[in-house]
Amino acid sequence: MRLLRRVVVTLTEVVAEAILLGCLLGGLLVALNVDHDGPLWGVVMGMIIGLPFLLFQYGYYLTRVLTGIVLRGGSRWRYPAIAATLFAIHATVLVVRWKPGMSDKGKLMRTPFIVVGACIVFICALGGNWLLRKWTQRVSLAGGPHD
Repeated sequence: MRLLRRVVVTLTEVVAEAILLGCLLGGLLVALNVDHDGPLWGVVMGMIIGLPFLLFQYGYYLTRVLTGIVLRGGSRWRYPAIAATLFAIHATVLVVRWKPGMSDKGKLMRTPFIVVGACIVFICALGGNWLLRKWTQRVSLAGGPHD
């Protein structure tokens, strides 16, 4: 039962991250007016849909989900810090691979995307830890299955 709860919470975190990271990248694109002809909502939705595919392609979600399932517990800050570091590493690899084709405006987005994105991942993971702890406490108080 504990594993199932970890999987559900980790997948919830990943979905929240995908939405927030897509909003971040879409907002940065609009703010820097990079390849933006349509409405703001279209750019943000495009990033919410497109960014997870890119991150998946570079292995981020595989390592993120495995980390979320395996490394939970212990210190409240350890898992969020590891998740944020994983994001920063994968996003840096993504940016380095794309760097030759990036415009000057696109290059301006690198650092804010990686730094703010790592903060988003950290907060989502911290929230996931809180949610898992509350869920586990509620099951224990209700006299549910002990694991």
